[in-house]
Amino acid sequence: MRITGFERTVVCVPFVPNILSADDEWHYRPNYPENLDRRRHDILRLQTDAGLVGLGMSTPYYGDRADERPDWVGRDPLDFEPRSLQGGGWAMALLDLIAKVHEVPLYRLFGGKIQDRILVDYWMHATTVEVSAAAAGQAAALGFHGIKTKGKLEDPLEDRFRAMTEAAPGIRIVMDPKERFYTLEQTLELARRVEDLNIVFEDPFPRDFDAYRRLREQTSVFIVMHLQRPRQVIEAVGTQAVDGINIAPSDWSFLNMAQIAEAGELPVWQASNVDLGLYDAYRIHASAAVPNCTLASDMIGNLVHEHSLLTEPLLQDGYARVPDGPGLGVELDEDAVKRYEVSVDPAG
Repeated sequence: MRITGFERTVVCVPFVPNILSADDEWHYRPNYPENLDRRRHDILRLQTDAGLVGLGMSTPYYGDRADERPDWVGRDPLDFEPRSLQGGGWAMALLDLIAKVHEVPLYRLFGGKIQDRILVDYWMHATTVEVSAAAAGQAAALGFHGIKTKGKLEDPLEDRFRAMTEAAPGIRIVMDPKERFYTLEQTLELARRVEDLNIVFEDPFPRDFDAYRRLREQTSVFIVMHLQRPRQVIEAVGTQAVDGINIAPSDWSFLNMAQIAEAGELPVWQASNVDLGLYDAYRIHASAAVPNCTLASDMIGNLVHEHSLLTEPLLQDGYARVPDGPGLGVELDEDAVKRYEVSVDPAG
């Protein structure tokens, strides 16, 4: 078998109403120069002379982006070592293809399935008290046990938390202010007001492992850091700074960082960019291979966008099912892909 070509389809799928913030401050930042609704994804197809197609997806981006295709034409997919393939995009497509050649689900390449389903939280952006309460009620009606959201210290956060809890009693609220609680002292003051609720604070103030340890010692609120590198996980474990970790990378780096956290008896979840279905499926396979991936991720692209671009949903009753078909184990809804298509780079 030989790789014969590449095809890229650029899509833009809007979010459903009442998910994104009405506050422009949350849309326009260095990493988000435009409204989240304008993000694009690349759907990637890696073609072979045997008719098998590897599916991949880029992380989201804005505007136009050149497609940097790897020099793989003419090569046998089985010549590649899976652990050498990092990140999404074409690497994802090749991993999908390798697993399809072996006729096994992708989680087998990641070490095997330890979990049959992955806990998932509902997701919404920073918004009003009223919309937050309605979203919490919707999340509970859909079977979710938690909801992740955004906000900053200047917002009426306690009112939001209490309205959400009233609408969905017992729901777990994961608040990610992106360090906009500013200091240990300000974070602790808010934490003490809401300790009677089921609350998680993720990255409440700029990273300082000693300060996070002191926060954790002084509040019952569950404290989490969003970490990007193994060395950071080692430090978080060693300083006992957190109750859990949101791991940024997917695939092999996620597995490595989760293993370090497991040695420190810390649970983890796998981060997302609130992506579309293909990328969610990729992360689900890696999560299934990790025993301590027991905290809820926000792999919720299936519900917060108008369409996941998959033929079948991945989520049910607050969990993501782990696909058992070869490779990613999911199929694209080609009619939906066509509907949201921005452009196509033909195979070659």
